[in-house]
Amino acid sequence: MALFFFWSTALELPKLGTVKEPSLAEVSGKELSIEGKPMLVTFFYTECPNVCPFTFQDLKKLQKVLNDKNVTEDQYQILSVTLDPENDTRENILQYKQAFDISSSNWLFLRGSKEETEAFAKNFQMYYEKSEDGFITHSTTMFVVDSNRQIRARHDMAAGRNRVDVEKVADHLMQLTQ
Repeated sequence: MALFFFWSTALELPKLGTVKEPSLAEVSGKELSIEGKPMLVTFFYTECPNVCPFTFQDLKKLQKVLNDKNVTEDQYQILSVTLDPENDTRENILQYKQAFDISSSNWLFLRGSKEETEAFAKNFQMYYEKSEDGFITHSTTMFVVDSNRQIRARHDMAAGRNRVDVEKVADHLMQLTQ
């Protein structure tokens, strides 16, 4: 049984595509580079009623799990990209970040023009559509990307009673930090 556990966590993650360097800006003014560290990429919008807030709660747990496993914040990044740059102003995103008590230096919130957002989301085959009333229907997938900008794993965001599999995401990020 122990052999299966170690063997299954040591399997190499597949390469599912390449991510182009985004032309998005980090809302806090931090310099953005997506090379050199593995990262978890997630998409959100501040008016999202359920999936996004529950996912952010779970990602805070992910940070704790990684910290408990001696993976420090300087070894990985979390990128959260708004799908609604028209309404998610820099100020709105910073308030949203504060509401979730997100102060980690490695958790970056990105925003760009509508066209820049569409181009970056296309890297991930991320589906989203904004209705007339401002509600955004979007895919509920997050992506683990290695230090060479290769997508290596997909994970479900929190939806309904199904929460993020924090341990599995942590395992994938840990594999890519070694």
